[in-house]
Amino acid sequence: MFLWTSLLWSVSRINLFLVATHADLAAGLGFLSEGQRAFSPIVFAGGAVVAAEVGNAIAYQGATLSSLKFPMIGYGVLAVIFLVVPLLVVAPVLLKVKRRGLLEYGAQVTIHNQLFHQKWIHEERPAGETLLGNPDASSLADLGSSFTVVRQMRLVPIDKPTLIALAISAALPMLPVVLYATPAVEMIQLLRMLG
Repeated sequence: MFLWTSLLWSVSRINLFLVATHADLAAGLGFLSEGQRAFSPIVFAGGAVVAAEVGNAIAYQGATLSSLKFPMIGYGVLAVIFLVVPLLVVAPVLLKVKRRGLLEYGAQVTIHNQLFHQKWIHEERPAGETLLGNPDASSLADLGSSFTVVRQMRLVPIDKPTLIALAISAALPMLPVVLYATPAVEMIQLLRMLG
């Protein structure tokens, strides 16, 4: 994890050509999220250790599932946070790209919208030119979409599927313990509610 974090830090110091309108909503660094997904087996192994401790406490020490839910949930949350933290080293670079993009694209959108308004609303266009079929409206929508992408840009290059994969890796080893510790009557009631 230290090596991965130091690599990310070194990469963030390179003069990268990052584009605020990149479709990955991370200026082109969205692929780094896939690197975090590679740590899923380690998260799963840690979850297995926590699940074994919880299962042992329930089976041999008389503990209940509800009394041990906080260590189980805490492990899942901390594991995901621990794996997101290395990506924070590129956040200052992405913040700079987003701020610059908001200024540049915001200025461009303003100029384009003013020209569009002047031409089509105040009717300062050549005689006979019509809005229907004219590329002006399309460029207005395209530029607006680009500005929306810049506004939605994430400062940490992690996506929802990666977060879900990490959370599942942390929670999956706990499932047998939950099934073991849940009384059959409650399990049947839960299945009826779901089904």
